[in-house]
Amino acid sequence: MVSPPPFPGPLPPPHVRLGVGGVLLRNGCVVVNRASYRQRFTIPSGYVEAGETLATALAREFEEETGATVEVGRLLLARHKVVRSDESDVFFAFALRLTSGEPAARPPEIVEVRTVPVAEAIEAPWISELSRLAIRVAVESPGPWPRSAGPGSEAPGLGSEAFHPDLTAGADR
Repeated sequence: MVSPPPFPGPLPPPHVRLGVGGVLLRNGCVVVNRASYRQRFTIPSGYVEAGETLATALAREFEEETGATVEVGRLLLARHKVVRSDESDVFFAFALRLTSGEPAARPPEIVEVRTVPVAEAIEAPWISELSRLAIRVAVESPGPWPRSAGPGSEAPGLGSEAFHPDLTAGADR
């Protein structure tokens, strides 16, 4: 009988940053903004702070950047990229619903907020590629993603499992 190799010890500190962004569609338009440190516009976004849920972080970031309050809806996409050998960045984009206020720039970080027709935003080179993808998914797949029946799945898009309908058609669940 072969013994398993010894456990190598404690895991290294986490190397992942969690980011969130939101697509707010209204009357055929989408809200985008530009931070003072960016060349391109993006959907309103930011990083999750310790102890925050993804939804709490996104609602906080949206209000900090635009002054408006939103409800976080379904998950649109997730993206992971390796920034350096010791650092990764994971980003989640969600659909949003405006609950109060009118989005406007909040200097000094956010220098401009625009409401752009969706057709223009999807093609606009002055909007980041990841933001354009999130906008396109929000428009092309308007319904909720199927969710598991597991704990936490009662919140659309925030459950422990999420599947894109195009990828699960005909698959056993």
